[in-house]
Amino acid sequence: MKLILLEEVDSTNEYLKRVDFCHRLCVVAKKQTGGKGRRGKKWISEEGKGLYVSFMFSPISPKIASLSSLAFGVAVLNTLKCLDDGFYLKWPNDIYINGRKVSGILPELLSDRLIAGIGINLSYTEEELLSLEVPATSLLIEGISFDREKLLEKLIFEVNRYYNKLSKGMFDVKEFEKSCPLIGKRVTVVEGNRRYTGRALGIDTDGCLVVESEMDGKIKRLFSADVSVRF
Repeated sequence: MKLILLEEVDSTNEYLKRVDFCHRLCVVAKKQTGGKGRRGKKWISEEGKGLYVSFMFSPISPKIASLSSLAFGVAVLNTLKCLDDGFYLKWPNDIYINGRKVSGILPELLSDRLIAGIGINLSYTEEELLSLEVPATSLLIEGISFDREKLLEKLIFEVNRYYNKLSKGMFDVKEFEKSCPLIGKRVTVVEGNRRYTGRALGIDTDGCLVVESEMDGKIKRLFSADVSVRF
């Protein structure tokens, strides 16, 4: 895989949208001035405080691409579990430990490329993360030792491995489900101004979270772009 190292960039995902296509290209920045997460939310990206990485691959079908958040989530989980076994997944694209978010994934499918952005909080302090909407943490806060270069090396390996699974139609959502504790739990679903509770039954083959509404007993398929889920 070709690797590009940047001192500073607006966003590693946006950078890969501007450059010529190159299959299996990885860009790593020390700092992002416009890092973003799902639904356009800002991703704090101070210099040296996190791992800010984006990957570019050949495009895959939209149906398979709908699973990319889950597949790359498992890739990041496998990377972090080499450091501590306490990490787990939250649908559709976050990694948590001890009830707080430590990493997020932002896949974007364009006509000529698939881009996967990944952010991992490495050495932020409690004070630096207080302003975030979602409770967040870092490896430093959790007391987890890490080697930045080895972590990046493992991440590149796992992301490549799960892209290969995706592109061959071999990724099984059960890999995500088994490390996602909200399955089987009572959850709160937020869709715009609408909020309701239900039970998370599982994840279907399109990557949708399947929830049984407590209000009317109806089974609903949730698409990651439209909702947030709390449990």
